[in-house]
Amino acid sequence: MRRMRARSGLAAVALSVVACDPAPGEGEGAVEQAVTVWDSAGIEIVENHAPEHAPGEFWTLDSVPEFVLGGAKDLAAMANDAPQLIWRVEGLARLSDGRVAVLSSGSKQLMLFEPSGELSVIMGGPGEGPGEFRHPLAFQYLPPDTLVVWDSFLTSIDYFDDEGTLLKERSLDHVRMREHGVGPESLRLPLADGSFLSGVEHTTGDESPGDCSHLAERVRISSPAGGRLLESEVIAPGEELLRIDDAYGAHSFGCARPWRTHLAAGGDPALVYISNDDRGIHQRSLDGTLVRIIRRSTVPPPVTDKAWKAEREHWARNREILGWPPQTEEDETSPRRTNYPAVEALLVDSEGYLWVREWLTSESGIPDQWSVFSPEGRWLGALAFPPDPAAPDRHLCSQYTTTCWIGKDYFVIVRQDELGVERVEGYRIRRNRAGGSVPPQEC
Repeated sequence: MRRMRARSGLAAVALSVVACDPAPGEGEGAVEQAVTVWDSAGIEIVENHAPEHAPGEFWTLDSVPEFVLGGAKDLAAMANDAPQLIWRVEGLARLSDGRVAVLSSGSKQLMLFEPSGELSVIMGGPGEGPGEFRHPLAFQYLPPDTLVVWDSFLTSIDYFDDEGTLLKERSLDHVRMREHGVGPESLRLPLADGSFLSGVEHTTGDESPGDCSHLAERVRISSPAGGRLLESEVIAPGEELLRIDDAYGAHSFGCARPWRTHLAAGGDPALVYISNDDRGIHQRSLDGTLVRIIRRSTVPPPVTDKAWKAEREHWARNREILGWPPQTEEDETSPRRTNYPAVEALLVDSEGYLWVREWLTSESGIPDQWSVFSPEGRWLGALAFPPDPAAPDRHLCSQYTTTCWIGKDYFVIVRQDELGVERVEGYRIRRNRAGGSVPPQEC
């Protein structure tokens, strides 16, 4: 019944192509806007056919980082220098005064560094007392001066000021959370208001709101054994995404695909973005209401033979780093991909813009650009990603792998060298070209 109503709503409205005049100051850099917007049963669909700004006329990212923390190979360096402290990074942010916050699950500390690499403030440490961490797993920077650390299994949520003072410590009622099927290990995304998204595996098969069985899929699990790399197949069930608020109310945010759903949140008012596949990015309000679906009519590029070979070599290097045995032809069971996915990572910057990591024409198998969208779902433009041939990272900024943060002026990321040594890099964002820093006006 839900599908029939959606089709009826779609058929009842006319498609409209919106074409706006360039905003003041955009000049010749702007191209004719190509976007179709329609309503389907009260949900806005934004179909982007081309970015508002042509390549080279949008914002840019510097190709060389403006600051680098860590990554040194000098083992005799001072113990409180960035190279000795930046490892197993779980969270990042650049504060308004220029300092960089780094959450390390290795040292179980939250640290503030000057751009020079000098340690400014240290918070936390291993333990279970006030302001201490068992295994920190998530970090939030709430401007102008609040730093939040989420400890493992949701045992505590600690709030600090930018001088290192513990402001408050929250504990959660796990009994209340279990009323909704939410366990202490199910955190998916912390939100700025103190609530959080959790993944709940409960499929009913009756098409109820909690039924996510249609997203269950067969996945391959690899593990080394007896000098070989063994692969087995398991059924990974779909998850329902629930937002748990401060009164332990649960709000459904739809279904998530196992290990392939991309999540991001931010802006004012706060919005949550969810991408399960290539059919679009869902934008929801904090009560779970689907506000709009953001789509593009462009097709992701094909995976060439050269790119596929590079991708397999990338996985072979990862197995070598992990100490796993090399994969043999007998073990090689992964099907060859024909096209790249439309989304490889999602981030929302401090200004509320949505950044989508994707492929343009990459022959290396590594995503090679970011597209930027306004909160209204308009595709503003694309930026080439800072090149680093010495340290390619296909999963950079993905939710479960490496950490990234985007502010108004800096893109801050974690990279690893060939020895697995981590470093934090900050790239300047130049927003003084077409597109500026002001969201596009509504037509």
